[in-house]
Amino acid sequence: MMPVERIERIINGAVVQRAEPAPNGLYACLPSGANMRPVLLSTLDEVADYLRANPGSGVRMNPGWSKISKRVFIDGLPR
Repeated sequence: MMPVERIERIINGAVVQRAEPAPNGLYACLPSGANMRPVLLSTLDEVADYLRANPGSGVRMNPGWSKISKRVFIDGLPR
């Protein structure tokens, strides 16, 4: 299996946000219904696994560093 290269929010065929690590180098995932106490993960592979295993969960994306849980695509495919 190839490593995950990108996790994005795509709307109408355009990438509008992208998962990026925080300044500490970690990605911030959040369970469904939560916006605090993120699950910190070090790779996009871990983020993809978390998002797939936890329906309704999200990941912080830029621009805006907001929690995104809908219209999330992993390497161009819906999660």
